[in-house]
Amino acid sequence: MTVEIPADLQQFVHQIIADGSYKSEAEVVGQAIRLLEERQRRIKELRREIQPALDRLDRGEGIDLDEDGLDAFFEDIKAHGEVV
Repeated sequence: MTVEIPADLQQFVHQIIADGSYKSEAEVVGQAIRLLEERQRRIKELRREIQPALDRLDRGEGIDLDEDGLDAFFEDIKAHGEVV
C-alpha cells in the first residue's frame, strides 16, 4: 500500500524519525493506525456506556436543572460519590 502524507505531516514524521522516536515512516504510520484503531474502539465503548442514559432521557426520565439546581446536583454527587 502506498500512502501520500501531506507535506506538513511529512515534516513531522521526518522530525520524529530523526530524533529517534521511530525508525521508519512505516513504523510511524503503523503506530498512527494502531492509535486510530484504539480511538475507534474507545468511542464505541463510550457510546455503549452512555446509551442507557440516552434511553432514559428519551423516555423523559431526565431532570431539568437551573444553575442553582445544577450546583446542588454536583454537590450531592461529591457528597455521595454517585448519581442518583
